[in-house]
Amino acid sequence: MDTTTSTITPSPPVRRDRTRYLYLAVIVAVLAGVVVGLAAPEVGKELKPLGTGFVNLIKMMISPVIFCTIVLGVGSVRQAAKVGKVGGLALGYFLVMSTVALAIGLVVGNLVHPGSGLDLGQDLAGSGKAAPATRPAGPSTSCSESSRPRSSPR
Repeated sequence: MDTTTSTITPSPPVRRDRTRYLYLAVIVAVLAGVVVGLAAPEVGKELKPLGTGFVNLIKMMISPVIFCTIVLGVGSVRQAAKVGKVGGLALGYFLVMSTVALAIGLVVGNLVHPGSGLDLGQDLAGSGKAAPATRPAGPSTSCSESSRPRSSPR
């Protein structure tokens, strides 16, 4: 007689992966922004701190994400020679593409001469500095804006 009892363990409930809907959420948010901008431009202007804060948060997260990606990529390689080879290829690619971008910028700048048709006299020289702010930031806006770090200098 078999004295062992067979116990069937229930399988854990299947969790649905909701991250695949993120692209749809981004598209809906962009369309909502377009609708708000076209239907109620003043409301869109009032939402500027929300957009600025979101962009600052994204900028704040870019550096750690890139760092962690590189560290995990290097840490997952078993052979040190492969790490050196990939690092050398990445450095070479960076140098080549930077040189190509510099060459394109120099060629376009010397052929097209951007800004040559502008008639900027002395009366327009300080107009950017003298322009007043359209609306001073309120106490809540300045507090919330200053609480989020910025990647670029102010």
